[in-house]
Amino acid sequence: MKHIFRILTLASVFAFYSCNETRREQDQDSNEVAEESNDEKFEDNDMEKDADFVAEAVALNYAELDMAKLGAQRSSNPEVKTIAAMLVADHTKNLAELKTLAQSKAITVPVEAKDADKKDLEKLREEKAEDFDKKWLEKMEDAHEKAINKFERRADNGEDADIKAFAAKTLPHLKMHKDKIDACQEKTKDQGEAAKRNDNDNEDPS
Repeated sequence: MKHIFRILTLASVFAFYSCNETRREQDQDSNEVAEESNDEKFEDNDMEKDADFVAEAVALNYAELDMAKLGAQRSSNPEVKTIAAMLVADHTKNLAELKTLAQSKAITVPVEAKDADKKDLEKLREEKAEDFDKKWLEKMEDAHEKAINKFERRADNGEDADIKAFAAKTLPHLKMHKDKIDACQEKTKDQGEAAKRNDNDNEDPS
């Protein structure tokens, strides 16, 4: 009887610690989980950098997808809406390819954007309608600038051939996105300045 009691006690203790560990993993940010998991899995420093790149690229894609969907919903500018729709389509495809690549390399990836990008998204949600397009274009331009830098470094210095090839293949698309965003920024800026000049002319008593 004592033996059975001891077994049941040990089982209860094991179940308690297992539940606590599961709860801790659920509470922890998935980006942190991915980073810790990849640090443990990859002893080779170069491969660890490749794994970190893939995990960060996944988080970036989640962030840009969320931003693009918000742009499509909130913008009243047809050109911004067109760019947003393109970004949703391209980053959805890119995210799927990244997940497949990560799975083939046993790389752990997050299931969400990083906290800083989530905060930026919430700030954008709260922007006034008249300021939204300008702020959205600024955030998307900055996000693509950072992504291009990361992908260029991995395309040049990656250890894994498949990861290097993916980075090199994706770069032209990221640069094309940035070019379209930059052009739209310039166009909306010119339109804003023209509208301001017209207002000043209308107010001129002469």
